[in-house]
Amino acid sequence: MNPLPSHPIDEELAALLSGNAAAACANIVHKYGALVKSACRRVLRDDGLAEDAAQETFVLLMKKARSLPSSTSLAGWLYQAACRTALNHQRTAIRRRVRENSLEAIHQMTPETQPNLWTEIEPHLDEAMFELPERQRDLVVQCYFQNQSQRSAAAALGCSESVVSRELHSAIDSLRQFFTKRRISVSSVALTGLLSTHAASGALVGGAAAVTAMTAVSASTLTAALFQSKLVLAAMAVAGTAAVVGIGFQMGSAGPEARKNTAVSAVTVVSGADGNTSGQTAAGGDGKGMGKWNARFEYTSAMALDELKKQVLLESDPEARYALLQKMGVRLSRAGFDQLINLGMDASVAPWRDTFVVLANRTEMFDNYLMAWSNEDPLAALDWVAAQPDGGLGMRKQLLYAIDAKQLRPDTLREWILGLKVKSMQQEAMIALESINDPSSIIAKIGTGRNDGFLVDLAMVHGDRIDWTAFGRRLAAGKGSIVARAMQQMIEGNMPQQQFDQMIQALDTSPDANIRLGAVAILRAARGDASLDYVQALELAAACERAGMNDFRISIYQGWGAADPQAALQYTGRMKNLAWMRDVIRGLRTLPDDATMLAWMAGTPTKAQDIALAALYGRSTGEPFSQLQKIMQSTSIIDQYEAAQEVMRMVSLSDAPALAEWLKQLPAGEDRKYLALALVRRLAAVDPQTTLDLGQSEGLRGPDYDKVVSNAVTQFSAQNDLAQSTQFIQQIRDPKMYAEALGQIAMVKFAGRPQEAFAYLQANSRGDWQPAALRMLSEVYYNKLGNIGANAAEILKLDLQRLGAEVPKRASLFCKIWIDHQTPVAIPLAWTQQLPGTMGREARLQLAKNAQLKPTDLGQFRDWVQTAAIPAAERTKLLNQLSKHANAQAAR
Repeated sequence: MNPLPSHPIDEELAALLSGNAAAACANIVHKYGALVKSACRRVLRDDGLAEDAAQETFVLLMKKARSLPSSTSLAGWLYQAACRTALNHQRTAIRRRVRENSLEAIHQMTPETQPNLWTEIEPHLDEAMFELPERQRDLVVQCYFQNQSQRSAAAALGCSESVVSRELHSAIDSLRQFFTKRRISVSSVALTGLLSTHAASGALVGGAAAVTAMTAVSASTLTAALFQSKLVLAAMAVAGTAAVVGIGFQMGSAGPEARKNTAVSAVTVVSGADGNTSGQTAAGGDGKGMGKWNARFEYTSAMALDELKKQVLLESDPEARYALLQKMGVRLSRAGFDQLINLGMDASVAPWRDTFVVLANRTEMFDNYLMAWSNEDPLAALDWVAAQPDGGLGMRKQLLYAIDAKQLRPDTLREWILGLKVKSMQQEAMIALESINDPSSIIAKIGTGRNDGFLVDLAMVHGDRIDWTAFGRRLAAGKGSIVARAMQQMIEGNMPQQQFDQMIQALDTSPDANIRLGAVAILRAARGDASLDYVQALELAAACERAGMNDFRISIYQGWGAADPQAALQYTGRMKNLAWMRDVIRGLRTLPDDATMLAWMAGTPTKAQDIALAALYGRSTGEPFSQLQKIMQSTSIIDQYEAAQEVMRMVSLSDAPALAEWLKQLPAGEDRKYLALALVRRLAAVDPQTTLDLGQSEGLRGPDYDKVVSNAVTQFSAQNDLAQSTQFIQQIRDPKMYAEALGQIAMVKFAGRPQEAFAYLQANSRGDWQPAALRMLSEVYYNKLGNIGANAAEILKLDLQRLGAEVPKRASLFCKIWIDHQTPVAIPLAWTQQLPGTMGREARLQLAKNAQLKPTDLGQFRDWVQTAAIPAAERTKLLNQLSKHANAQAAR
């Protein structure tokens, strides 16, 4: 089959982008309305739902129009978008029917009709269409769905009529064979007639509404600008913050009239002799028995800012959310805020989203508001972020966005920079300003100061204005961590091949073997280079990771799946951890049938083959109900429950509640419990009550389920008040799980306030409250707030002798968290010497066995052991354990 020539510029798409949007929208809706609605109706089987989906498809076109290549076939694009939009509506309807009625409702989407050839073909048509090559599909849409002449199609596609005729003949033959496999016999002539008559029938009733919606979207460039810059912002590193006294701080608006007076508010920093910040002052009390918690702890300004961001992100009411933004000083207009909601880009945490992202201080979603504000007034947005406690980091991100969106004139930016009062921020802003006029200045500055990360981000924003060979050579001479930052953006940003190749060639000149060999192999692997030794690439990636670079294994496995799927599946199928095999399957460029997949995996464990087929079905169907049905009906899968568990583990958060209903229809027993345990891990993120109900009805037990309950309680308490949260956990019968849940609520509701948390624990405990206090203080989340020093002191106030065996375990975990906060290892190790009896010795030994300690941590640990005042026997035991640990890391 000869490929068709490239399309010429699509006239309707060109008109849409030319400026007269209203007329172009009306023409597109008139011309393609029947095509779009018919595609939606075939999926949804309901005129009303199809009308909604069709209008949504046209709005989607407006959002995507500027990112579409000029050669796009608009008919083909709209057809494909309509099918996908309708499928999304169908999934929502199925989930609603499952919740409201029963599983039988899932199969009631198709109304009773009199059988005829079209009614047999129609349910399978769109699936058959998506089996065709894109160009053939576009031709079928134009010539049969829209009844255009072959001459018109040839002119639109820039090819001869004979080529169009040949391609259409091949497409119709492929469709006919597809239907034959489904026991539907139809001739080519009959099929052509049916498509011309039925495939795009029925006008779009809400055409005027669709035009209005499209025009409204076209009036703003918000969507394109936001999406274009998300990758850059996601790549930014998170900076540390200094502790300051006091919870309150000013977040007033910094509008245009105040720009020249903008400055970061003065703060008082309290630092210990070791350089660690602290906001705690001891005030008596021995902390024994019921405890008098008189220690004083106060927020840092940055922590208070994070708390306000969380309030915004977790607020479900748009009115309250907008009021919180205004209170914070984010003067985004109401029209801009409403547009974010209408376009589905609002940063609030909807019920199906994972709020643990927010609870873990990852508030990048808040950036959507700042970017939308920047579209309206870039300098006001810059003023605001520069005045915040994390002003340097915020200013970087905001500058990158404004430069990428071309919102700032150099002279305007220069005037703004002169008003900055913080020297380091002024210097970085000047670097950004210089890069606008002279992108080569970025290359000259790489490796000369502390701004390398920012320079990498700037280079990615400037794109083809950068000499990537020269840039890569400067990177190659520098630090591996900065190279890793550039690599991540090259891979995730889908850098053009020419620039990609220039960077690889430049990095190949590095004197650092991790860069010259490892980085180059990783980048080639991620692009699916078939000539590469992928096992060696993985080994090089492991060496790079040990040297402080990122973990690029997922990208390598996906690239291997594209380059040599059989070898990749054979390799990963024999591994104990089959997660990498799923990444290989995600990287497959074409999906094999069951027999081919099993042939590729011949000789691997049957469990691996079952999971591979489940992952394959997931890629081919996308919808979990269809995937589960395919698994249960498959003759290729040996253990259907093992494969179904794979679906439960990977299911999207939005589908988890509906699958809980599906699970209830299965026979009770160990198999159903097996699936329930896999599902509740996802379910806890979106439906805490159903999680508890399912766990208790299935009798789930064990550490995995305990952790799930913990997550469910965290989720619930984040979205409800203290009284509701306390009431929620009363249904937990197991005393240990209840105590854990109580600690989770205290952790969320009294973040950074141990005194109030302990009072709450004492008031609501069903027994001894101190174990819950110990667990809370040693949790990762509670220590992400930057109050580790204060928590360390609070742990020592507990009755540790009475708490017994759990203390060394919790102390060891706490020390690891402390170390992860870039604290010298000697500080937490010295803290363990204050633990009573043998607890400190046991905690240090458990910490030495922690497989997640980095090589640099092991070195510091060894140095401390050799000089610390500890018994000789313990010193020998620790040094032996650290040596084993180091040797194991080297072997990996």
